[in-house]
Amino acid sequence: MKERGRKEDKDSQSKLPVFLLLLICMMLGIVTGIILTQGHRPDRSKGDPSVSSGRAGGGVELVIDPNAKDSLSHSYGDIQEQGVVIAGRDSMALHADTREVTVDFVNPEENAQLYYLTFELRLYDRNGKDYEILYTSDLVEPGKHIERITLSRELEKGVYDAVIHVQPYRMDEGKTLTNNVDMRIRLVVG
Repeated sequence: MKERGRKEDKDSQSKLPVFLLLLICMMLGIVTGIILTQGHRPDRSKGDPSVSSGRAGGGVELVIDPNAKDSLSHSYGDIQEQGVVIAGRDSMALHADTREVTVDFVNPEENAQLYYLTFELRLYDRNGKDYEILYTSDLVEPGKHIERITLSRELEKGVYDAVIHVQPYRMDEGKTLTNNVDMRIRLVVG
């Protein structure tokens, strides 16, 4: 009995250095990622910095969406997320067998002088883990909305699990990215 207990102790002791090595590697990767993203400064565009293009922390070019129009008053049960006002909903209806669809992606007037928003429509698979991006907007100014979009593909009739991923950006020179919101919705295609 004593020999077996000693063997189990040796096995657990030999696993400890491997675990510590993996933990240290993971922490070094996280620190390296933070250092690399902190050192990146967005490019400044010419013109008025409050409405010009910029680059997000990942180097993605940010531009004002040319399809965004002045917004009418909307009531979707607004969600407040750390000062950002997001127009929420639980479902959205689209026409089947066409890529050109009508939506209503709104950046409420309450975000004036604070936040631009981008919208991404994501279609989830049956297991709810993986998704396909059907549409991504450019920056939408406060008080504006997008009402017509082109999907990446046509959808057949049915009800789909989807997410409207809303990414706020501060209205500063760097278009600083902030916490995002994922609104799970039922996408009704008919």
